[in-house]
Amino acid sequence: MLVSPLPVDVRHESDRGSIEISYPGRHLIYYRLAGHIDASLVPGLVKPTLHAMALHGHIDEFVDCTRMTGYDSIVRVRMVEYLRAAREHGSVLQHVLVGAKIVALGVWLAKLAAGGIEIYHDRAAFEAALGRALYPG
Repeated sequence: MLVSPLPVDVRHESDRGSIEISYPGRHLIYYRLAGHIDASLVPGLVKPTLHAMALHGHIDEFVDCTRMTGYDSIVRVRMVEYLRAAREHGSVLQHVLVGAKIVALGVWLAKLAAGGIEIYHDRAAFEAALGRALYPG
């Protein structure tokens, strides 16, 4: 079952990269990252989840990084800080689909530092997890 691409609800851009955000379900946020993600885009990755966690307690994030080419190192640091802080107020599980090796390495390092990240190298497995989150039971 192919459940993405989902309609884009919000888009953030910098000179080198972009984030598209979809809200397919009450406890789900779907992010599509493209290009080079810099520090100016971090609030676009953090605020939607923190807001949703305040409302619902638990959030599943699905993050498609297959169009990402790289990121500023401070982005990984900020994301680890965010994941650790978010878990003090609720629950967040990230499902991250990776493509580029540098992106996969960064996600793997964030998983080691913060936990709570499922890494996918295969779109079908990522889509299956999204389908299970959208249609539990």
